[in-house]
Amino acid sequence: MIKNILILLAAFSFVSCSTFNQKLKNMGVTAPDKKEKDFHVAWAKNLDPEYFTGNLPVGLQSPLIHDGLVYIGKNSGMMNAFDLENGRLVWQEKDNGAYHDRPVIYEGKLIYGTVEGRLYARDLKTGELKYSVDLGSAIEAQGSLYRGRIFLHTRNHKLYSLDAATGKILWAYKRSIPFITTLQRASKPIVYRNRSIIGFADGNVCAFNYENGVLLWESKIVNAKRFVDVDAKPIAFNKRIVIGSLAGPLTVLNPTNGLILRKIPYSVGRGLKFYKGKLLAGTTNGELLLINKSFKVEKKFKVSDFGITSFVKWKGSLAVATVGGEVILLNRDTFEKESYKHLGHANSAVFGELQALEDNLAVFSSRNRLYLLN
Repeated sequence: MIKNILILLAAFSFVSCSTFNQKLKNMGVTAPDKKEKDFHVAWAKNLDPEYFTGNLPVGLQSPLIHDGLVYIGKNSGMMNAFDLENGRLVWQEKDNGAYHDRPVIYEGKLIYGTVEGRLYARDLKTGELKYSVDLGSAIEAQGSLYRGRIFLHTRNHKLYSLDAATGKILWAYKRSIPFITTLQRASKPIVYRNRSIIGFADGNVCAFNYENGVLLWESKIVNAKRFVDVDAKPIAFNKRIVIGSLAGPLTVLNPTNGLILRKIPYSVGRGLKFYKGKLLAGTTNGELLLINKSFKVEKKFKVSDFGITSFVKWKGSLAVATVGGEVILLNRDTFEKESYKHLGHANSAVFGELQALEDNLAVFSSRNRLYLLN
């Protein structure tokens, strides 16, 4: 059998590629399309912390690519910086706390929080500590930068405004939440028209004066009996605020007074991004929604049987991650599948966000594995 295959290959080596492909088709074999995109693992890291049997640690954080380095926290309480090209560890610093999101960068500093409630600022190149601030409760959402300030949402439903250069607390607002059970996530605030806008675990979206923290308006957008958290990041689109919740529909708000203008009947996880002058949203049912400027769903694409957690533009296509441990590559115009990769473990999921830079795609799975794809 092997001898016959070798003879067949030798015969085909003397014909043109087109003839070769045609002969394969005649035999019922499809030759690989050289234009087809695929995922290649450049390097990977196992960042699983030590744990007891039956207490599987779940990775919720997201990687950050910047200036030749990949930053990611290990849940044993270590912040790491890896070389983007080869995965070599450049620096590592101990923080004594797990992580739930990705850092931000401000004036040469890497700024991030831990579930122990401490905010850290470290030198990007060396990891040297510039400052740390105890905020008293887990920092579960990425900070948001605006005019030299960083806005942070903590587990005890508190919003902070701090000086990003020094860590000095400028103001704080504490929300009284009547629910005992809330989701293990927190909404990332944005600043739009000098208003800091954020979702809370009581089903409300609130807006504050970004300078002094005065509450300007609040709007109830979720009326379920439990898990009413508004934990998605709001986005400003066509002079409106769009925000979602796992327990309610996408909601369009007037940023001036919080008036509800429209509800879009889809449950959206964390993914809301600009896309060719429109909004693209990933649903908990594995669909991608293309939303136009009239806030109507123009197109809907079924991508997976699992909820979509993140998507980014990559290599001229769209990379999509799901809670099923999938990374799917879609055509950016037709949304047809171009490539597919499963992260391998039965308990793998992507709860954080993908990070793309040029030909590099960083993925962190719930099994605490960091992958650099290209």
